[in-house]
Amino acid sequence: MAGGDASSGAAPGPETAREAEVDAGGFEFAFDNEAFSDRVLRIEVVGAGRKRRREGDDGEGSTPVLRVKTIHISSVILAAKSSFFFKLFSNGMKESGQRQSTVRIADSEENAFMELLWFMYNGRLTPTTDSTLLVDILMAADKFDVVSCTKLCGQRLIGLPMTLESALRCLDLPCSISMAADLSEAAKKFLAKRYEKFLSTKFQDELMRIPLSGIVAILSRNLPGVASEKSVYDFVLRWADLQYPNSEERRKILSSSLLPMVPLARSMTNVILIDQPSCIINFSLKREHCSGSFSSGSMRSPPFYCAGHGFFLSAHRRMGPSNSFVLIIQKLEDKGLVRGTLDYEIDVKTTPSLEFTTLWRRTTTTGCRQGFGCRLPWPEVIPDDSPFFVDDKLHIRVHVKITLQP
Repeated sequence: MAGGDASSGAAPGPETAREAEVDAGGFEFAFDNEAFSDRVLRIEVVGAGRKRRREGDDGEGSTPVLRVKTIHISSVILAAKSSFFFKLFSNGMKESGQRQSTVRIADSEENAFMELLWFMYNGRLTPTTDSTLLVDILMAADKFDVVSCTKLCGQRLIGLPMTLESALRCLDLPCSISMAADLSEAAKKFLAKRYEKFLSTKFQDELMRIPLSGIVAILSRNLPGVASEKSVYDFVLRWADLQYPNSEERRKILSSSLLPMVPLARSMTNVILIDQPSCIINFSLKREHCSGSFSSGSMRSPPFYCAGHGFFLSAHRRMGPSNSFVLIIQKLEDKGLVRGTLDYEIDVKTTPSLEFTTLWRRTTTTGCRQGFGCRLPWPEVIPDDSPFFVDDKLHIRVHVKITLQP
């Protein structure tokens, strides 16, 4: 991956690459040496997580400073390596005329930042096989615009085995990093391999702590080999419930990022996710999905919410003597604070009127966990001349209403 002169005819080997690193620096003797420094760098370490510096952010704010370090620096050396420091020491930032300059970093960035300063003096990275540390240095190099270090970290990371932490962080690398796409792809392959059997009980606790980008990567690579779509659907809902306790945020993540990936949820379309004391939700089932999916199980809608209570609609074929088509409204894990009377209603659109006809009504209480629904004879539902299919779609309307306790 090394460059070299185009006329050389061969790419330089590892030794040549290492020599190039040394040649790019060579100022180790000046590191934190007052005799060869013209400024003092004040490093304020704050108790914050890993966050990128925003455009125009000077790092100041109300976050308490945990500790302060000072180091003697050469503005010429740092400005030559970093456009951030070039601006800091010239006319681009407010401290250009001062002998002491200040940067503020998170405590999680401290080791990586010190490695970055060392790199700017000697052109080398401390030898390490710790991919997580290399990601930290990569992020620091990108934050402070040290392009040569960014490239070198990316090259090193491609050649090292991933860890869970480094893989998850590589999924969210900014596009300004030249090798971000390659590192993201390597991270996705690592996660897909590690969690190839992500429905296994062996990984459940670990997976529940993985962020959204990791879950999306795992599902996108491993869904084709999953035997049970219902298990995937349940897994997604359980993960979202733990990661996003706020119902509004959870619904947004489910509807925009996760449920569109689950075939079982995609089968029911036109879902409206709302959270009011009374709500009407429309679903549509394609005839082909009814004919194909019911032979192996049921289909579930994405969740919908009413006054903080979660529900989903389940559709399946009940075999045996009854041979019926069953629609059931079921509750999710109950975290709703509102208590009272719960009214359910299921309607379907029929021909030739194209109006909704009520199939079933029921009144219960919000504390009831039992599912309720209705059933129709299967031979009446599925034939070509069925009154329940309009343009080869079964249109279902669910009305849920919660009346508060007096």
